[in-house]
Amino acid sequence: MPRLSGVNLLGVLLAAIVMFFVGFVFYGMLFSEQWMAARGYTADMAADANPVWMAGGFLIELVLAFGLGWVLKLKGAKGLSACVSTALMLAVVVVLPVSSYEYVYGFYHSLPGLLVDWGHMLVGMGLAGAVLSFFD
Repeated sequence: MPRLSGVNLLGVLLAAIVMFFVGFVFYGMLFSEQWMAARGYTADMAADANPVWMAGGFLIELVLAFGLGWVLKLKGAKGLSACVSTALMLAVVVVLPVSSYEYVYGFYHSLPGLLVDWGHMLVGMGLAGAVLSFFD
């Protein structure tokens, strides 16, 4: 398999797909109303949204999955438990604080919206760590 900085790119692609699917479930199925209300969006605004932006979201997932794979490689994490725990720790100390900026500095200060974002990132990063554990 092709590698970049020692990271298996097939694993990165599969981890990104899993993270993207988790986002679809969180924002498109389970918590869409809470998330839209947290940002002041209406159903009409969502219906008018350009789907091309979804590609940008997938690029974000690719970068996150690669970064996670790189950290796992540098740490020497092997096996499901080590990879998932490392992914969750990285989510807690890096991803969740960064995703909190909108809550603190945004206009709505929506705790339900923040919790949806945090849930998405914790589940997504944990599952991505699980996927990457199979690609050494």
